[in-house]
Amino acid sequence: MTHLLVRRSGTLIDISPDGQSPLDPRIVELLRPLLTYEHKTLLRGHNRYGPDGQQRGIDVELRHMYALEQGRLVTGFGFLTSINEILTRHGIVLHYIDLSPPKRDGVYVPDWDNVRRHITFRARQEECLRQIANNECGLINAAMGFGKSFLFEAICHLFPRAYIDIVVKPKDVARSIASQLTGSIPNVGQVGGGSDYYGDRVTVYTAGSAHKADGRADILLADEAHLLMTDETSRSMGQSWRFTRNYGFSGTIDGRLDGADAQLEQFFGRTIFTLPYPEAVALGLVVPIHVRWLPIRMDHNPADGKTGVAKDRWGIWRNEDRNQQIAADVRANYPEQDTQILILTSTVDHAIMLWRHLPEFALCYAKKIEDADLDRYKRTNYLPQNFVPTTPERRDQMKQEFAAGTLKRVIATDVWSTGVSFNSLQVLYRVDARESKNLDAQAPARTSRLSPETGKTYGEVIDCCDTWDKGYKRKSESRRRHYAALGWTQSWPGGRRQISIGT
Repeated sequence: MTHLLVRRSGTLIDISPDGQSPLDPRIVELLRPLLTYEHKTLLRGHNRYGPDGQQRGIDVELRHMYALEQGRLVTGFGFLTSINEILTRHGIVLHYIDLSPPKRDGVYVPDWDNVRRHITFRARQEECLRQIANNECGLINAAMGFGKSFLFEAICHLFPRAYIDIVVKPKDVARSIASQLTGSIPNVGQVGGGSDYYGDRVTVYTAGSAHKADGRADILLADEAHLLMTDETSRSMGQSWRFTRNYGFSGTIDGRLDGADAQLEQFFGRTIFTLPYPEAVALGLVVPIHVRWLPIRMDHNPADGKTGVAKDRWGIWRNEDRNQQIAADVRANYPEQDTQILILTSTVDHAIMLWRHLPEFALCYAKKIEDADLDRYKRTNYLPQNFVPTTPERRDQMKQEFAAGTLKRVIATDVWSTGVSFNSLQVLYRVDARESKNLDAQAPARTSRLSPETGKTYGEVIDCCDTWDKGYKRKSESRRRHYAALGWTQSWPGGRRQISIGT
């Protein structure tokens, strides 16, 4: 029987016969499938053409999530459970030692009395918190609306002696989380998103500022962890949080188009808690969601012969026929101005083009419109001469007003597709025409929140069935499958109301 030594140092492990000798290459081959993945890059413009002149849409690169250092295999601590299972099946026994620097006394000792002084749990939240307390790392795969941000607060109270860092991609969400935590935790910090303030014990970082972490943290909490698996952010995370217990939170842990969600296990380990959407509905944590498909039919195809951004620009963003059909559907079905509606687009350009047909809506976006583009929009009458660009302050104000229900109708870009909570939102139009397992779950879930004040019984999502183009119709069908897998009911054009998963 073969025996190997696993040495841990913070978030890294190395595997070898004795800490010095190189690992048998045959064992490296056993682990290679777990520790590699195919990274896919969508090619645009001239990058679509290879040296042979052949056109290709995706570049596939085999990436390794391990290194060999003097023959020792080095990888993330999160992989340890899976590595042990693989090697055990082949009769290999692992011996484990932890060489990490010692932590202060009591850092990881849970204080449940302290939690209950500050927290009132909803269904399964205490169970999730206990899984976190009992595991040194882990992924929490819970339906949107479960209360992941609420759990951040509970974790901060559960480990009152620990320094805790929270990392999140959108700047607006970082501000929101920091604000929520301030309600029961003193002197919460925020680094990134216009702030550079380190808290006494708890600090929220934006992904772009992950490299600024001060190194004190004992625990790392990653909000919508799948969004952080970009090259730059994952590199910063690996360098900034070397001696932490890492926990990743997401409602969609396996839907990145580039395949980089394979990295989640090395950072956070395996899934330790799961709550699918139908169960969240049954527990009364969220409302059911129904998707009404709006058939978009046209006599011509403005995207014919176009590819990439050009196809989206003329097929979706500036497709006047399509935008008019969407606007007509809004007016026909929701004439009363007291119905709260959010329309989500992928770009500012599309938001502006649609806003021309629905000027009673507010316009919300994050990316600054360049002065030259703003002048062109005004010169071509796509924007009025007195248009005032949306500032971060105005965007925050709109978010507060929309959450309070005083602002009823908004066209927004992806800035509001994830990480925002609008309890009273009843109706969401999804008009971006993209296919993404993550986005297909996240964006429509803005309607999932409970709202006892309004008596909302379900969330209604209107998506576009683009029958006029083969590519866009295929993407519509892909979204339809993703919605079905989440257990959402659907009304597909020309078909019956669909309820069963996998329809």
